[in-house]
Amino acid sequence: MTEINATVVLAKCPKTKKLYGMRVEQRGRDWVRTWAFPIDEQKAKHEGFEKNKVSGSMDAADGYPGCPHCGTNGFVLCGCGKISCWSGGNESKKYTCPWCGQTGEVKLAETFNVKSGGF
Repeated sequence: MTEINATVVLAKCPKTKKLYGMRVEQRGRDWVRTWAFPIDEQKAKHEGFEKNKVSGSMDAADGYPGCPHCGTNGFVLCGCGKISCWSGGNESKKYTCPWCGQTGEVKLAETFNVKSGGF
């Protein structure tokens, strides 16, 4: 039986500013987003989710439900190292991070270094 390496990284919805957890499962050197669920900061801290880090790509698995607050399936990584959902529908690709407030232009990347916490 093959052991599954999975963890939860935290993300925020820029539309609602609410926190959620993304379960990611390692497959080779990459990660796959398999589930997402709403969570509050106190519960996330209690579970230690703010300490989790992942590196590699983070594709969505078939059936990945997307953000539990707005339903968006995509995500963006800010320069602060944290992630949030992103629909990609904004033609100007301007984005404001719900974690740190930085505004910038979204650029596509193949791999990521995500740090989960730091409320």
